[in-house]
This record gives sequence, structure tokens and C-alpha cells, in this order.
Amino acid sequence: MIVYVNMFLVCLSCIVFFSTVSGLKGNLYAFANESVDSPIVSTTSGQFVGFTIRQTNVWIGIPYATPPVGILRWQKAQPYIVNDINNGTIQNATHYSPSCSQIERVSITSGPFDEDCLYLNIWAPRAPPSTSSTGYPVMLWIHGGGFQEGSSTQIIYDGLSWTNEAIQENNSFIIVTINYRLNVMGFFAQSALKDSNGQIIANQGITDQRMAMKWVQDNIGQFGGDKNSITLAEQSAGSYSVCLHIVSPLSAGLFHAGIMESGSCDIPFYMYDKEFAYSITNDLAWRVGCNMTNSTEQLACLRDVNSTLLLTTMSNVSIPSSTSLIFKDQLKVIQVFPFNFIVDGVEIPTHPLQIFLSGTFNRIPILLGATHDEFLLRVLYEENVHPPKSSEDYLNRILPIVTYNQSEIEALYTLNLFNSNYSKAFVALMSQETFICGARRMAGYMAEQPTYLYTYNHAPESFWLSLPSLIIWPGAYHSAEILNLF
Repeated sequence: MIVYVNMFLVCLSCIVFFSTVSGLKGNLYAFANESVDSPIVSTTSGQFVGFTIRQTNVWIGIPYATPPVGILRWQKAQPYIVNDINNGTIQNATHYSPSCSQIERVSITSGPFDEDCLYLNIWAPRAPPSTSSTGYPVMLWIHGGGFQEGSSTQIIYDGLSWTNEAIQENNSFIIVTINYRLNVMGFFAQSALKDSNGQIIANQGITDQRMAMKWVQDNIGQFGGDKNSITLAEQSAGSYSVCLHIVSPLSAGLFHAGIMESGSCDIPFYMYDKEFAYSITNDLAWRVGCNMTNSTEQLACLRDVNSTLLLTTMSNVSIPSSTSLIFKDQLKVIQVFPFNFIVDGVEIPTHPLQIFLSGTFNRIPILLGATHDEFLLRVLYEENVHPPKSSEDYLNRILPIVTYNQSEIEALYTLNLFNSNYSKAFVALMSQETFICGARRMAGYMAEQPTYLYTYNHAPESFWLSLPSLIIWPGAYHSAEILNLF
């Protein structure tokens, strides 16, 4: 149930309280000056006041899990517990939360950053759902960023325009965006890190996502939503995430449909095992001064290391010498990060490919696909992914990743099909190898459910693609579709 009260008095008192007790860690919501009302909602995390902007109610920065700090660093996500200080008090939900700890890149995500980052944002129609319905359908959006960076606070993921347009078209729905732990802070495994049942703890960021899904199940009715009509929607790493929830029995029943944009989790080279994870953790521990042989002592030492040091050190860890040559060859072409999701036997029971082939996944309707030129911006911007300069360079670049059916693949991507443009041929091959083929495979696995496959071809009129100094062509690059969604 949503209540409306005098906006000025409530927001003023909430801001005073919140800044005194908790501290305003993030910036005021970008469209706060357009607010015309102050909706209050009761949740399992407490009572929160937000904004009404045009036809949409907005709540920013609601906690959905206990802050994963101190002894809870690297533990599975825990339910949020309302403390005595804010129990019964109307709290401010008008400021962005911190983004989860990551290396700052102004072009991607600006701070503040904090380990206390497990918050979500909600955009819901102001008008209550009709009495004949069970509530508005819900889209829970998980941001991308390679499981290394990104945030729900990025302006590109603001749900205001999307919800207002949907309301005007009589297709109203609710958008929920979330933060989840990333990189070494959210995809960390160590031999002493286990739960009370002795099971390995890893893939913490995935447990965060699931905790947010449970929170939505428990609370979305208070916002006018239907807990039995929740669609997980994501792009890039977010798309890998929905794939992981499809194969995880722990996520069964928490969502009812999926949208996967540019990412599938059945790719063998993108999946680590716990031995790989333990090896890079030991290397990280040595580099930050926690090189004790006792794993319990090592874990305690790592928990005391400043997150900034862990973040700046994680990219220097050594890939284990036992790693397959195929994986090492992939690293030469595709940027793969050492701290990422692993087959842990708990969150991910076995390799997703085996789960899909066995048919033991969560069967839901799915929309999935990729952009036509996924690899375009990587060729343009990343120094380690420079475009080929000659036919010899082209072959040297593609042969490491073409470990099977080489002659057939070389015939498909012959340069005369691309007007002898090595860069276009390389982008075409890499786009299909890393994203497009994965979407088609996923569609095949899930064909017994309602399955919709797309390719996004629209090339945005982006300023960086029109700069005359860049030898590049307009294309539907990775994440191009986000500009037309939000």
C-alpha cells in the first residue's frame, strides 16, 4: 500500500534524519526537482518515502540485504534486518546508494563506491493497478560490466522515461534495478570460505541478485506489482546472470520469464572451477601480504585488507600454469577477468552447458539475442584488441580461438566478403563467436518453451562514431540497444 503526504515536510524531516543517522552517501535523484508528491511505502526493509514524477512513483536506494562488510565480506547475501534506530521511522529513498566497490572509470561508473552497496531502485506507475488484475508485471534489471564494474546508479539505467512511456501506451509495468557485488569483492573463492554446512561459498554477486529477487517477491505487491509476473532482464554480464539463474535450482520460482541481451553462460572458456579460483586467490594473498599457509588465517588476513588495495592488485594475479592452452589463447583476444563466476557445485551445480543438454534447467519463456557488431567498440578503444593490419595478422588473431572446424570457419569469414577489410572481418567473427552464436545455441536449448530470438542492427548516431579521425564504421556495437530502452 502506498500513502501520499505533504512532500516538503516529510522529505525535509527524512533528509535531516537520514543525514544524521546514516549519512547521505550518494547524490540526490537526478529528476528530483520534477517531483509533485511523496509516496510512502512499507517494506520488509522499513518504511520509505520517494518521489512522484509525472505519472511514476520513484524510490531510490532501498536496502535489500544486510551490508556485506566486516565478517560478512565474501559471505552469501543475508536478508536485511531493520535495526532499532530506523524501526518505525520513515526513511528517505530519494538518494542514490554507493556503487559496489570497483576500479573507477569515469566513462563507466563514477563514485562514491562502498562495500555497503546492496540497494535497489523502483519505478512504478502512480495509479494503482485495476481491481481486476493481480498487479503490474515487473522487470528486474541487472546491469552489465563484465562482473567487474557498473552500477544501478548509472543514468543510462534510469527507468523514468521507460515507465512513463509504457503508462501512456497502456502497457504499464514496474522497473527494479539493483546493485550487486563485483570483481574480487563479489566473485571470490578461498578454501576456508565455507558455510555452516561445509559448502563452498563463491559467486557472492549471484547470491546478491537472488536476494534481490526474494526481496521483490516479498515486497513488490506494496508497490502495485505482481510477484507472479517477474521478468529478469539484463545485458552483457547481466545476460550471463539470467543464464546462471536459469541453470540454478536455487533460483527456481523466483522469476517467470527472462530477457538475455548479449551473453550466454554455456561458453566453456568463460567458466572457471574452484581450483582455478583458489589458485588466483593464493596469488592475490601473496601480493597483499597475506601469504600464510593456514587457509583460515589467510582468509582472516584478507578480510582485513582495504578493498582499494584488493581492487588495484587483482588485475596482477597470475593465471595458473595448469590452465588449458585453449583458455590462454582466448585470453589473447577476449578480455577475461580472473575473479568471475565459477562452477562451485552450489550456486552453479555443474557446467551450464551440461545442464542445458540434460534439460534440467528452469523452464521459462525467453527473449534473447545480440547486436550485429558486438565487438566493434573493443576494436576501436581497447589497445590490447587492436584491429588486424594484414591477412597474416588476421589469421594469427583468429586461429587461436578457432580450435575446431578451422577450414570451414576460414571459408565463412574470407576477406573478400568484407571488401578485404580486416577489421570488419575480425569484428564479424568475434561478434558471432562471443555473443551471436551463444544466443542461437541458447534458443536451441530452450526451444520447448516460448523462445524469441533477435539481432539488433540499428547503429546509434553516436558522436564517437562520427569523428573523422577514427577509421571506423557505424555499427550496432555492444550495448547499443540500451540507448533505445531506457
